[in-house]
Amino acid sequence: MRRHLGIALLPLAFVLTSCGIIYTNITEPLDVNLNNTPVFDSGSEGDTKEIRYYVSIEWDSNGIGDIAKKKGLTEVHYADINTLSVLGVWTQRTVTVYGK
Repeated sequence: MRRHLGIALLPLAFVLTSCGIIYTNITEPLDVNLNNTPVFDSGSEGDTKEIRYYVSIEWDSNGIGDIAKKKGLTEVHYADINTLSVLGVWTQRTVTVYGK
């Protein structure tokens, strides 16, 4: 009986996963004007973590200025944000700053 229930729930698990309800991992640019912007191989990162279950607790900093100051960047050319979410309970937002 349990085996049949697992097989029956498999399509539901596939739909929930593909819709991003169980897990999402998205990277987006924080700037849309990239004309004449130099390309960098690596960047400096900072992230925030959030756990949400009845109350929301968030810690750390992913501010572009905070990351640039911490990593010693004097020029910031562009930044990306990566959002990782699991079940909407755990969310981690990582900002990657590219510059000199």
